[in-house]
Amino acid sequence: MKEKTFITGREQTILFVMLGIGVIGFAAGLYTNDARLWPSFLVNAFFFLTLALGAAVFVSINHVANVGWATAIRRVPEAMMSYLPLGALAMLVLFFGRYRLYEGTHVTFEYSGKPMAFKNAYLGTPFFFSRMAVFLSLWVGLGWLIKRESRRQDLDGAIEHTARSKRYAAIFLAVFALTFTFASFDWLMSIEPLFYSTIYAFYVISGLLLSGFASISALVILLRRRGLLPGVNENHLQNLGKLVFGFSTFWAYIWLCQYILIYYANLPEETIYYLRRMQTPGWKWLFLLNIFLNWLLPFALLLSRGAKRAEGWLLLACGIVLVGHWVDLYVMIFPAFELPALVSFLDVAMVIGFASLFLQVFVNGLRKDALMPQNDPYLEESLWQGPHDARVKMRTTDPQTLL
Repeated sequence: MKEKTFITGREQTILFVMLGIGVIGFAAGLYTNDARLWPSFLVNAFFFLTLALGAAVFVSINHVANVGWATAIRRVPEAMMSYLPLGALAMLVLFFGRYRLYEGTHVTFEYSGKPMAFKNAYLGTPFFFSRMAVFLSLWVGLGWLIKRESRRQDLDGAIEHTARSKRYAAIFLAVFALTFTFASFDWLMSIEPLFYSTIYAFYVISGLLLSGFASISALVILLRRRGLLPGVNENHLQNLGKLVFGFSTFWAYIWLCQYILIYYANLPEETIYYLRRMQTPGWKWLFLLNIFLNWLLPFALLLSRGAKRAEGWLLLACGIVLVGHWVDLYVMIFPAFELPALVSFLDVAMVIGFASLFLQVFVNGLRKDALMPQNDPYLEESLWQGPHDARVKMRTTDPQTLL
């Protein structure tokens, strides 16, 4: 397939301009020693990494659960997974902003006048970034193995590749569940080293799943509108809509659980998290807007079956969710540094730059393989047009199967 089918020359130019804006914003932040630089870098590096990880989780769950319907759209999340190496590199760049972001890398914590040996060692620079490198390497490596089997099956059609994909996917899910839990504590919660929440990792994972499924849905719709996914129909969109709808409610459930538990316990080391976000001028409206963007609006938009099957409604809901996920991370990170709630040029430039990187890597990932998996044993099931067609087929071959 020709490259121009995926993206026009004008669009490619726009992506390069966007990347330039991001580079200029980052350089300006370094030159002026802007206090928002590294928090903004963390928000966007983590945001786009979660989109790629959400795609990897989506692919892995489908392999492990023997899901057939998603085979026709699998190349979209696989292309999103191509961002994992670059996303990992972006996270490692945070090493240069560690003194701004992570107090534990340069402060000795004490209790009753005695150093807290374990906490100081755990949050210290060597162990902190060693863990980060290990987590990122595992995600990149396992994601590459899963994609490799998909590509090899295109070439020889061997069923063994499906079995290997399931094994790699199962390993990835187990490794991801453990490592991302610690990554959530390390990369986000440790920016407020005196705050802790045992449900924090579930909250971050819920946001990852919701934004990952929303980004997959949005990209599938955009490619379908260009005629690149002719095998994708309203049934596929409905299934994607169910995921976005369901996980928006799951995110709200975890959000409410964390808030209620901390509210009733009323412990100073926990309530400080919400006090910073609800009593600091300018942050309360963003804190409340977060609920509307990540749950209330998507819930209302996708409540009906028809909305889940309609490109326009589903795309609108997914766009709102992605904005909501960014706002969620923004509210999680920036108040810890006592920064103003108003988004600055630097923040916008960083979003634009990272979005350009993600989209360019995504397009390059699409170009490497056929948009429809070849020789996959579940492909025929995925292209199945619906129960009515199935009944017609069964009736014409064996009437007894309907009994």
